[in-house]
Amino acid sequence: MKPPSNINWPSGLDAQTFLNDYWQQKPLLIRDAFVDFETPISPDELAGLSLDEDTTPRLILQDADGQYQLENGPFAEDRFNSLDGNDWSLLVTDVEKHCPALADYLIPFQFIPNWRIDDLMISYAPEGASVGAHVDDYDVFLLQASGSRQWLIDSSANPDLSLVPDATLKLLANFHASETHTLAPGDMLYLPPGMPHHGIAASENCTTWSIGFRAPMLADVVHAFAEFAADKFDQQRYKDPALSVSTPGEINQQTLQAFAELWKQAVHFTDAQLAQLTGCVLTSPTIDVERDSYDANDVAKYHWQQHPFSRFAFIENENAVELFADSQSVVCSKAFAQALCSNSSLESSSLNDQDLLALHNLVRNGCLVPED
Repeated sequence: MKPPSNINWPSGLDAQTFLNDYWQQKPLLIRDAFVDFETPISPDELAGLSLDEDTTPRLILQDADGQYQLENGPFAEDRFNSLDGNDWSLLVTDVEKHCPALADYLIPFQFIPNWRIDDLMISYAPEGASVGAHVDDYDVFLLQASGSRQWLIDSSANPDLSLVPDATLKLLANFHASETHTLAPGDMLYLPPGMPHHGIAASENCTTWSIGFRAPMLADVVHAFAEFAADKFDQQRYKDPALSVSTPGEINQQTLQAFAELWKQAVHFTDAQLAQLTGCVLTSPTIDVERDSYDANDVAKYHWQQHPFSRFAFIENENAVELFADSQSVVCSKAFAQALCSNSSLESSSLNDQDLLALHNLVRNGCLVPED
């Protein structure tokens, strides 16, 4: 099946209407979001992927007492041979990075900024299995890829978010569904962050794709900004040449004012500095993976595209376009930036001098790989 290029929105909806009325606000069921959808990866292939040493799969099992347990992979092949019954689910994250051909299935979601897309997670479950009622801290589109799954969601205004005490997983203790939907292949359910939900496989060969959208932790953003601010002062120390006589131990108003001025200096960023910092923060890689090394002599040999685990974004200003890749930046043309952010391939002979230099830097930094 050729990857779909657009979401088949319900009548009266389009991408902008969805963003206005549903994004981070309320759930949306989209029947036949991808008409005649056929999964390109079978349950057996998904299980095979979970054996690879550079993957991060999980098995979630339910014991005889109804308690859920977590096992982290990668797994040995005989682990699956030992599974019986319908009390387990397999979840594999970052599938589009390990199987780059599946990255094209994320194209319909590019009406949302690329830097927000986290990964494609695929789950498999035998009929009746689930991972328990829970909430996610991020936006997610749940696409049914094969078989069917029943989704119970609590879209009430103030859901009970208390957790099961002393549990291995963060599961809801008092889940009450307000809506129930059974999804067939091609159907999709959007859930905003923090909405309680519970999925139960309603048939055999049930695979569900979760397209998740990351949002940086605000504390992490502030921490990154603070590190940048601290670098302004390098090895400078506090000075108080106009010191006045004070009471022993007192932190007087003169000192408080001095530190208030210091803080103002630290957090004052020019527009250019703020853009640079934002681009670096929003493209920071979440997973550290080993990358092949290439040098300048390799550039003319290949067509180049994003490393599967790299994050790209760009900022356009009056003077130039700055392309960010894994918290590093290069200056380039807008066409060059858009091509790489769309995961198109580039070859050196078609580039101007500025873009060629950018290509060299990105290859040397491991942000690009030869097109497969």
